[in-house]
Amino acid sequence: MICPLLLAAALASAPASIPGSTPAAAPAEELPVARAVETALTGNPDLLDAVDNAAIAAASLSAARSAFLPQVTPFLAPAFRDGGAPALSRYGVSASEQLPFGPRLQGTAEAARLEEGGEWSSYYSLSVSQPLLRGLDPAVTREPLRQAGRQVGTVGRNLTIQKRRTVVAVWSAYLASILEDELVREAAGRTERAETILESSRAKEQAGSVSRLDVLRAEQLVAQSRSQENDTRNAREDALDLLARILGRPAGSRWLLRAPETLPVAVPTEEEAITAALSSREEVVEARERVTDAEFQLRIARSMLLPSLDAGLTWSAAGSGNRLGTALGSQGPSVWSLGFSSQAPLNLGAQLAAKSQAEVTLRSARRGVGSLEADVVRQVRAAARRLATARDRLSLDEANEGVAKMQLEVAQLRFGKGLTDNFFVVDAEGLYNSARVSLLTSRQQVLLYELALLAEAGLLQPEEFLPRSVPAP
Repeated sequence: MICPLLLAAALASAPASIPGSTPAAAPAEELPVARAVETALTGNPDLLDAVDNAAIAAASLSAARSAFLPQVTPFLAPAFRDGGAPALSRYGVSASEQLPFGPRLQGTAEAARLEEGGEWSSYYSLSVSQPLLRGLDPAVTREPLRQAGRQVGTVGRNLTIQKRRTVVAVWSAYLASILEDELVREAAGRTERAETILESSRAKEQAGSVSRLDVLRAEQLVAQSRSQENDTRNAREDALDLLARILGRPAGSRWLLRAPETLPVAVPTEEEAITAALSSREEVVEARERVTDAEFQLRIARSMLLPSLDAGLTWSAAGSGNRLGTALGSQGPSVWSLGFSSQAPLNLGAQLAAKSQAEVTLRSARRGVGSLEADVVRQVRAAARRLATARDRLSLDEANEGVAKMQLEVAQLRFGKGLTDNFFVVDAEGLYNSARVSLLTSRQQVLLYELALLAEAGLLQPEEFLPRSVPAP
């Protein structure tokens, strides 16, 4: 009779000493939830992918900026020919720069001569061109740079969203692991109490004070308790493996977890959450940026409908000499020239279609902002309702757990004095177990729904969930 009790006590005490660890394992590392968040923000695989995407977008922006920097290209073109017409060798450098507000500068410095030993000639030119109709809008010229910057902003917002989701995932998995560990202890305690009921029922049966039915009922309670304990142990291992995956740690990693009592930040009211979500939530900001994109596309499409008219101003000079230095230094009179060029295609079908598409896209983007803002308000309100319901449920579960515990104690006392059979004890045990599980679950749900409300409002800042330095004494 004593062996089952010893076995149950051993099963109950092993996980209680080191939450989240396996029997016969080395002492687990202590892992507060703040350090778990810090670990995930540096090792979560999904978050690292978002970080890489941000690096790629930054490189694309750097490439777009380089297109508006001076482009300098030295060139060497020596030529040698055996007989026939003399060969021309050319040496020089060309430079150009596209200014982001429209003008384009070009310059060339070149020296050339016919075959080796011939006379050198030099040529210099500097020109500036400016569109006066089509392309006059600076948005046309700056569009590649603007799009690259927009991509950086979009990827940055996606990275922020991924960080926020990582914090939520860490807290969810962390709280789930703690809950499962508490459920294991509850299940082990229930098994121990069921074993006690079974031993008492067998003793009373031998004394003739209860029937065989009481013993069978107690045996069934023990079997159910052991089955529930096995299920909770498996669920705890699954929760810890999920936490390890989120943290970027290998499967089987185990830690000593500490249950957080509250979130490290204040939870906003429903009105505060709605205001914050509409002003700063990344999805809303991105939708408004898409409206700006569509407005720029419409500006560009309208500019492309105009005929082209480009003005060009050029300065040039030339020199010659029997030596390279003489040719470069003996510039002749310089020449200034001003010219205009224009094209007016008669078929504007593609340009008109682009303008129509831009107008439709702009209308759609503006509607999308309104729809998204309404959806965000609904999401915040739903999160606030769930949080309020979870808080009410927690209050009810706390009261219900006290009543269930009292009923169990009364039923055990009456059964111990022989006033009733064990039916009421078994029934009260089931009610108490359900009340304990519901209470433990409600406590975790309140924290998770508070976290969800912060996330829906866009107020969840990952850095606020990191370990805080202790001020020096």
